[in-house]
Amino acid sequence: MKKTFLVLMFSVTTLVLVACGGYTPDNYWVLEKDRLNEDPEIKNFVTSLQDNPDKRGFKVFTISEGRKMVVVSTGDAEISLELDDVKVDSGNTKAILKEIENKNDEDNPYIMVGISAIKGELFVQDTDGNSYDEF
Repeated sequence: MKKTFLVLMFSVTTLVLVACGGYTPDNYWVLEKDRLNEDPEIKNFVTSLQDNPDKRGFKVFTISEGRKMVVVSTGDAEISLELDDVKVDSGNTKAILKEIENKNDEDNPYIMVGISAIKGELFVQDTDGNSYDEF
């Protein structure tokens, strides 16, 4: 009887802890650049980034079904971006990007990160903790 009670309490405690674990934006992705033509507003923004190669930062767009698209630019033709992680930290969403040094065909390299939902405020930073400002 005691053993059954302990197993039951352990199971209930585990379920409660998992349920209270908080929100995580499990549904995020990197949009392929050859799909840029699907949204004219984002395409115009990326074109303006190429016309201003020193602009470093990010802009959030709302795409289909309320999902978000975050366009991040490096402001440096020698740096490319890769998505490292998207997580919720202290109630805010944080997109973490890996900066890779290499020559690009783009005047202002960028990445397009889709996020199903942004919780709290959005922060974009590189893996060293340097933040990107919002345009």
